[in-house]
Amino acid sequence: MKAHRSIRWMLIMWNMLLLAAVLITLLSLHYHLQRKSAIGRIDTELQESLIEILPAVAPPDKRRPDFQSPIDRPPPDRETQFDRPTREAVSPEDKAAPDPDQLQDKNLYLAVWDPEGHPTHQIGSIPNVQYAFYAQQNSDRIYITHQNARELITRHPSGALVVIGRPLAEVRHQLRYLRGYLILIGCSIFLLGYSGGRYIISRALKPILEISRTAEEISAGAHSRRIKLADAPEELESLAGTLNRSFDHLDDAIENQKRFSADASHELRTPIAVVLAQTQAGLKKVRTPDEYQSILKACQRAGIRMKSMADSLLDLTRIDGKEAPLNKTVQPLNPVIAQAVEDAARLSDLHPIDLQTPESALNADVDETRIQQILMNLIRNAIQHNPTGCPIHVMLTQSGDHAVITVSDEGDGIPPDSLPHVFERFYRADKSRSREQGGAGLGLSIVKSLVEAHRGTIQGHNSNGAVFTILLPLAEERANC
Repeated sequence: MKAHRSIRWMLIMWNMLLLAAVLITLLSLHYHLQRKSAIGRIDTELQESLIEILPAVAPPDKRRPDFQSPIDRPPPDRETQFDRPTREAVSPEDKAAPDPDQLQDKNLYLAVWDPEGHPTHQIGSIPNVQYAFYAQQNSDRIYITHQNARELITRHPSGALVVIGRPLAEVRHQLRYLRGYLILIGCSIFLLGYSGGRYIISRALKPILEISRTAEEISAGAHSRRIKLADAPEELESLAGTLNRSFDHLDDAIENQKRFSADASHELRTPIAVVLAQTQAGLKKVRTPDEYQSILKACQRAGIRMKSMADSLLDLTRIDGKEAPLNKTVQPLNPVIAQAVEDAARLSDLHPIDLQTPESALNADVDETRIQQILMNLIRNAIQHNPTGCPIHVMLTQSGDHAVITVSDEGDGIPPDSLPHVFERFYRADKSRSREQGGAGLGLSIVKSLVEAHRGTIQGHNSNGAVFTILLPLAEERANC
C-alpha cells in the first residue's frame, strides 16, 4: 500500500490513465470513421445503381399473384424470400425491366411497388420489413440499416416506391477484423507507453531520491554532506541549491549552538571557580573579620558577574523568541539619545562623551528603553576600549528616510580579522582584557538583536578607532517631509 502512495506510482498511474483515454478516444474515432466511410461507399454504390435502373422502372398494369405488397407483408419475425422475377411475371408493356444479373453481381437486391402498393419488380432476397411506413414519408430518399442490410428507399417520378439494398455481412466482417486489429495496436501502444513512461518517470524522480537520501544522512548526523546532482532539471538544481543553503545555515546554527554552549560553560566556570576557591580558603582555617569580608566581596563580584551573564542570556533568548515585545511609539530620537548619553556619562569620569544632534527632531517608531539600552551597551564597550582621557563621540544625523546613530572611540579599533565576528555571542577580540573588565562578549550581540527588532541595521568599522553605525527607519510622516 505504501508503494502505491508514492509519487512514482501516482505519476505512472495518471500517465497510463491519460494514455488509455487518448488511445480509446483515437481508436474509437478511427473505427467509427472507417465504419462511416464503409457505409458511405455502400450508399454511393446504391445511389449510382439506382440512377442506372431508375429509368427502367415503370408503373405496372397488373399485380403479380405471388408478390405481397409492403402493407400485406407478414411481421418481421418471419423471413420471406422472393423468387427472381422474370419478364413473364411483369406486365407485357414493361419493356425496360432492370437487369437482375447486373444487380446480383454487385450483391444488390431491388423491389418496386406501384403507387397503389402492388409489387412490380423484385431482384434478390428482400428482407422482411414493413415498407408501408417509409411509403408514407415525405422524404424523396431514405437510407436505413436493418437486419444486416443497408437500403435506399426512394420515390419514382411515377409515384412508385423503389427499394434497393445490399447485405452488410462482408462489411461487418471487415469491421470485426479492423476492431481486433485496433485493439491489438492499442494494447501494444499501451504496454510500450507503460514501459517508456515508467523509465522516464523513474529517471526524472532519481534526483529527488538523491535529495531524500542526502537529507536522511544529514539528519543522521552527517552535517557536512551536501546534495550533488548531475544533469538534473533546472528546477531540481534550484531546489538542491536552496536546500544546500538551508543545510549550510543549519550547520552554522549547530556550530554556533555548540560554541555558545562551550563559551557559556567557560564563562560561568570562572566565577564559579572564584566562589569555590574563596569559600575553600575561608574554610581551611579561622580568618579575621577583614579576611572574611574580602572573601565575601570576591564571591559577591563573582555572583554579580554570573547574574549579569544570566540576565544577558535571558534577554537574548526573549528577543530571539519574540517573547519581549517592543513598546514602540513614534517619538523624536533627539531627547532619547541625549538621556542615554547623560546616563552613560556616570559610568566613567575618565572618558568625556561628545554628543551631536540636529536641531530638527528626527521622529522614529522606537521603544525608548531599548534604544537607551543599545546606546548604553555601545558606550560601555567604547569606554572599555578607549584610552584614558580620550572622548567618546555620539552623533545623530539623517540619511534619506533613515536616522543614523554613530558611536565611536579613539582607541586602537577592531582587529580586521575580528570585524566579521564582533556581533557573535561570546566573541571577544581581546579575551584576557575583557575578562579582567568583566565582559562576557554578549553586549554587542544584544545590541544587534535589538536594532534588528526595530527593523534597523548596525555595522562596525575602523576610522581612528572603532565606529558603530546604526540605521533606523524614520516614521512615515517624517520620511515624507
